[in-house]
Amino acid sequence: MAVTLQQWIDFLDIDQEIIETLRAFLPRLAPQIDRVSRAFYRRVLDSPEALGLFASEDEVHHALAKQKAHWLEYVFAGRFDRDYVEAALRMGKIHQQRGVDLRLFSGAYAVVLSEINAIVMESISDHEQQIRTLRAVNFAVFLDLGFVASVYYDAYTDDLAAMAKDLTVSLARAGEYRDADTGEHIHRMAKMCAAVARRLGQELSWVEQLEAASPLHDVGKIGIPDAILLKPGKLTEEEMAVMRRHTEIGTDIIPKNGHEILQMARRIALTHHERWDGKGYPAGLSGEEIPLEGRIAAVCDVYDALRSKRPYKRPWTHEEAVRYLSENRGTQFDPKVVDAFLQALPEIEKIWEN
Repeated sequence: MAVTLQQWIDFLDIDQEIIETLRAFLPRLAPQIDRVSRAFYRRVLDSPEALGLFASEDEVHHALAKQKAHWLEYVFAGRFDRDYVEAALRMGKIHQQRGVDLRLFSGAYAVVLSEINAIVMESISDHEQQIRTLRAVNFAVFLDLGFVASVYYDAYTDDLAAMAKDLTVSLARAGEYRDADTGEHIHRMAKMCAAVARRLGQELSWVEQLEAASPLHDVGKIGIPDAILLKPGKLTEEEMAVMRRHTEIGTDIIPKNGHEILQMARRIALTHHERWDGKGYPAGLSGEEIPLEGRIAAVCDVYDALRSKRPYKRPWTHEEAVRYLSENRGTQFDPKVVDAFLQALPEIEKIWEN
């Protein structure tokens, strides 16, 4: 195999601090691992494509036991050694032999992340420890997902850009599952951001990086309690302060890696709620202090949020959402980005229709 486990570890910046954090969290996770595995297999078995994967209920229970052992013995024990490689090889080959769709597999892993992150928030009260543990479990899960998925296809590549894109989308789905969204939002965001970037005359490589990175804009919502994230009414000032932390949590979760997609994803996660007039958060940046990718994501995210139904509001029409962007051109939003969005409206409407 062209890419080794060590390269994955380096790619995701899994260091000794992450290993020690995983091991410290394992005693809290182990008693609740059945909760995680049940959610994992509910997701798998809810899919029509998965109905033929198991010949009997005994096979389901056997697979469940194997998956739990894999998580407890290796992934959340921070044990990424030769035995882990052999276990991952077996798992990847079994999934390939059974014909498991990788999209189904990565979607189930998103559910795993959602459950484990909820356990982190429930079992750890210290904020700094929460952030460290969220970072550690997210990195461990995506190391496992990436490595097993690579075995599944039995084809590694020297260029990790394509795999980085798959990882960012999978990680983004974890945030979307907690936000009562079916996942369409992250795909619309990727396509809309790319459409706007093209109208701004950005190079193709930059547009492709933006399309891969933008789905991670709200991954920090993983660290926001459900009582606030899913509240069906207006948030209090205290609750809004907690909600605003998702920008910084997202930056902590996304690996500090030299790959431009991940660097761009970190910038987007941190700055997509900044405003052109400097009245946004978390840093109160203004104008071109805000990275272009953050300014593009801000416009596309607001448009998509306005068009979407939420527990506390009706979905706005396309015309209403466009009017809002136009009215806030030069205050909340970069005027040039709004203009580019308006130029891309035929493509934007097709993205929404599809």
